[in-house]
Amino acid sequence: MIRELERGERDGAHWVEIQEERIPARQRWSIRAAQWRALELARSVFGESATLSSGGFPPRGAFQGLVHLAVPFRTLDEHRDGESRFVAMASADELLGSVPLVFVFDPVPCGTRTGRLS
Repeated sequence: MIRELERGERDGAHWVEIQEERIPARQRWSIRAAQWRALELARSVFGESATLSSGGFPPRGAFQGLVHLAVPFRTLDEHRDGESRFVAMASADELLGSVPLVFVFDPVPCGTRTGRLS
């Protein structure tokens, strides 16, 4: 139906409705891509045991999502250093810069499993 409408009349009300339906799908994919990039950065900073889970609120306003990063915790100084490095890398990343996410760092004692998706 989308292809038929795109080839046909573009000024009708149906065209506007279909375009509005497609935007959230694109937005969801960009958010998901940014989440995977955040996981990649977290693993490069905190190690391969870092995991990610996303918050359940829909993208609205300035932020597009809530991302929980479960990261290994050794000492407070190491954790703060890791957070600083992650935020600096995320700020410089082109993909993460285009999708505004809120990152929540969930410190997990070393040697324990988080039970979150990786």
